[in-house]
Amino acid sequence: MNRQTIARAAATVFAVALMAACGATTGGVQGITTTATPEATSVAATAVPTVAVSTAAPTAKPTARPTPRPTARPTARPTARPTPRPTARPVNLCGAPPNPWNYNFCGGGLIYAVPSSFCDYFNCIPSFWESTNGYAEQCVDGTYSHSGGRPGACSYHDGERRPLYS
Repeated sequence: MNRQTIARAAATVFAVALMAACGATTGGVQGITTTATPEATSVAATAVPTVAVSTAAPTAKPTARPTPRPTARPTARPTARPTPRPTARPVNLCGAPPNPWNYNFCGGGLIYAVPSSFCDYFNCIPSFWESTNGYAEQCVDGTYSHSGGRPGACSYHDGERRPLYS
């Protein structure tokens, strides 16, 4: 025997031993067939111990399919984000307190008839609604009177400072 024949015989013996260890039959494993040469058979017969090969095919255990878990449903619908409203450009009130009527110290018409909620936005003097014969004005101490243009307006509040305009 030459070296190539011995190498082929050893490879065949290894393949047969491997198939025997894996439980395969002599016909081959999944389409792989082995053919033994006479030299390999004689080497295999002398070099490999006899191994009993089972011809029964192993039965595969059926695998259980995983059961899908129920998903939690939301209890409440998500609320939509409110759309931001465009902000109005601030009005220049020339130092007057912020108010819904945009009354200011910049100029315009004098205010003789003030709304009933006027004192909610302006710091009115205690007698604001008792004397309503004049226009709305600011006293020197920062309070507001409804006697603008009349004698004695803001007399207890350090005098008249400036009129309020609409």
